[in-house]
Amino acid sequence: MRARGALVPTASIGPGTAVQTLSGTVTALFVFETYDRRTSVALYGLRVVNQSASTLICRIWAVTRSGAPVLAYPVPFEIKPFSTTAAQVPVRPHEFDSFERAMAEVSGDEVRCLVQTVSLPKPPRRGAGSAAVACGAFALLALAGVVAGATALSAAQPRIAAFAVPPMALSGTTVQAEYAASGAGTLAYQITAPDGHRLQGGTLAAHSGAIPVALPASTDSGAYTLQMSMQGPFGNVKEVRVLNSLPLKRGGGAQVASVQVAPIAARPGQAIAVSYAANADAGYVRLTGSDGAIWAQKPFSPSGSTAFIVPPVAGTREMRVVVHVTKGGSTAESSAGFIVSATPSAPVAAAAAAPAPQIAGDDGSTQTSTAEAGANGTFQVTTPVVPSGGSIHVQILSPRNDMRISLNDATHEVSGHVVRSDATTVTLAAPAVKVPTRLTVMANFTDGFGQESIVEPVTVRP
Repeated sequence: MRARGALVPTASIGPGTAVQTLSGTVTALFVFETYDRRTSVALYGLRVVNQSASTLICRIWAVTRSGAPVLAYPVPFEIKPFSTTAAQVPVRPHEFDSFERAMAEVSGDEVRCLVQTVSLPKPPRRGAGSAAVACGAFALLALAGVVAGATALSAAQPRIAAFAVPPMALSGTTVQAEYAASGAGTLAYQITAPDGHRLQGGTLAAHSGAIPVALPASTDSGAYTLQMSMQGPFGNVKEVRVLNSLPLKRGGGAQVASVQVAPIAARPGQAIAVSYAANADAGYVRLTGSDGAIWAQKPFSPSGSTAFIVPPVAGTREMRVVVHVTKGGSTAESSAGFIVSATPSAPVAAAAAAPAPQIAGDDGSTQTSTAEAGANGTFQVTTPVVPSGGSIHVQILSPRNDMRISLNDATHEVSGHVVRSDATTVTLAAPAVKVPTRLTVMANFTDGFGQESIVEPVTVRP
């Protein structure tokens, strides 16, 4: 039975929203991407940037014509503190009575907002008898021109479906303003500085994407105005957002304010752009698999941007970009995920729906992981390959503040423990599996001014 309930948002409904809480910022984007009439599956793009200290839960709902929400995707997405979740979500509209649109609910401590998409195109009705078809054929032909004209006019009307901007960011850093638009017309944007001068702007060739916004370094706070407009023969639309710039504390410790990847769904061999805001002197940016394998690494760039080429991987899987920085004696780390699909027509969210990445016949010998490169200085997995339902032994090499050791699959935490300051080992319970499964042991802790995460892979065999 599908879950039903009444959703009352604490933030305005729209395809994109940004919420400021006492513990940080939450930005969410949920847009309709495509509908496959052959499989009757609608794909939605989901991206949640959690820059707060709270763990968030995102559920996908279907909104019917009566307004009653019905759970549309069985698995909720968990967004850990100071992390980014990006995925494509498949929804089957024909399974719901009078399906209107899909909606993402993001909730947690001090946060509850709804992000709503546009309505789906109406699919053709089924089940009409041949006699009814014959009788209606002439009428349909007569009205074909009118219907086609009305449909074309509706599709050509300018519409800004999403324009998501973080409510605040550190000065001297680069953030991403994500957008999606449709219709006929010229799409343009403009960013105005607090003193009124034009910071950047121009026309946009693509109707969806992300705009890198480079905030000038300043010792004062200020409000930047971001405006997106679309002008066409069938009307004009405009959306305005405000981005508050905070002075960067150069004297503080290492800090990673945000990490974003574009696009959030890529193919092997495709280039991805990574943008990040950090207070640091040095560090690195890594492209890793969900199992912790390191595919590429580049040095930290003060400009806040790095580019990678997606490696030649098979199937559909999640990959992550990890930004690790240092400043003085402090370190900080944050990451953002994206989906890689070797088959463009396959639903990209298939990897997110699986309980864990299946690696039948793969012992990981061809991958370079953090375990093969040596101990990370904080912990070490002494049993990198364990039997189904067995124990995973983790040796603590260096105690850290508020450290938590957890075992994770591609979508959620399987088990975890808070590590005492005098602990030397931690034992995690491996799940029961029927095929070889790659999991990740993760250590989260507070170091200096920022929060850091370190991962190492482990394989569970049946």
